[in-house]
Amino acid sequence: MEKFISFTERATPLYPNYRPMYKVSQILMILYYNGFAGKASLLKLHLFSWGLKSTENLDILKTFVTSNFQNKLHFFGIESTLNRALNLAYAEKLVDFKNGSYSLLEKGRNFAESIDKDDSVFIYEKQVLKLIGKKIPEKVINNLVNQWKNV
Repeated sequence: MEKFISFTERATPLYPNYRPMYKVSQILMILYYNGFAGKASLLKLHLFSWGLKSTENLDILKTFVTSNFQNKLHFFGIESTLNRALNLAYAEKLVDFKNGSYSLLEKGRNFAESIDKDDSVFIYEKQVLKLIGKKIPEKVINNLVNQWKNV
């Protein structure tokens, strides 16, 4: 008896931002380009994930950093899709979680390096993430959150 797999084409394709491996790839890039020693807090991951959600958000984040944090960053979103992707990345041993921060594991670093070398994917995103680099310390993110709590 032959076994086969069939696929059903759906009328509406799934937006890439909601695809788990797309979000995992973003997480790995954030840790690779923007995490100190490949590490970042959940809030930092949410900040960059919000930035990567659109070109407009990424430009706002870039301006915030290049203005030496003088331009206002009024808000950034908290996304449930990021949390799910972090669970997948953890299960796949791409990242680890210790002492309140996520860090790249060897398998995750190799994946991030392959994304870095591929000139056909995440072109603008990589350019901006590299420009921002490690210029956003956790202290700045915590200050943003504290400002919002006091509003």
